[in-house]
Amino acid sequence: MADRILKDIRFYESQYENIDGQSMPQELGKIFIPTKETNYIGKRIARKLNELKYTFGEFDHIYINLTTFINEDSIVVSNRNIDKRIKYIDFGVNSENVNSLSDNDKNSFIKATTFKLLKYISTDTNLELVNKTESLISKFDTEIKIHFKVKETNSYKIDIYYQIESVNGGTQAIIEYKDKKSNVCSFSNYKLQFYEDIYTLVDTINLADDKIILKPKKSFIANIQNERYPSPIELKLADFENFNCH
Repeated sequence: MADRILKDIRFYESQYENIDGQSMPQELGKIFIPTKETNYIGKRIARKLNELKYTFGEFDHIYINLTTFINEDSIVVSNRNIDKRIKYIDFGVNSENVNSLSDNDKNSFIKATTFKLLKYISTDTNLELVNKTESLISKFDTEIKIHFKVKETNSYKIDIYYQIESVNGGTQAIIEYKDKKSNVCSFSNYKLQFYEDIYTLVDTINLADDKIILKPKKSFIANIQNERYPSPIELKLADFENFNCH
């Protein structure tokens, strides 16, 4: 089976051994009371690693199981094999200790734990991608941008990024435009209801009449998901804000 690129990281909890047929890990809420950020932290890390093409065998989902069954700070890569695309990793916690943390400290704990486990399972090649993502999360936190798509010609370049529940803009697409002739760069934000929407919302990128035109994918599922948005999305360059070109 070919290696799959990581898609998602989720968090669960349990008080029992993580084995097939028994003690399925539960949603967070008792051993670890989540913050509003907990799930978004996993998604930001996973999607940045997805952009960087991080692989971990045939698994593209990593489920981190916070458990009191094993010693605190211990790591066990579970043999649970309910779905070939999901790998469970147990991490030992002291429930009283983690639940006594402030929300900010809980968020820091989740980030540190996630990167600790990723480093534990990574090869020498993949470790570089984990370290890079950790550095970016440390620098940008909720504002981290995930690159999605690019359109480049001799005269311009259009990059599309997205953010997941950023403090400053929520979940949104960021469209960056570079005029190569004038060396002027500008950007515009576009609100998304869910970050996953961008994958059906933007199939092709075109520039016409001083507007960037984003056309959606065409499929039954895409049509349903895209009903919340105009089709195609048209963004006037005159409305973009300038920024210093990199």
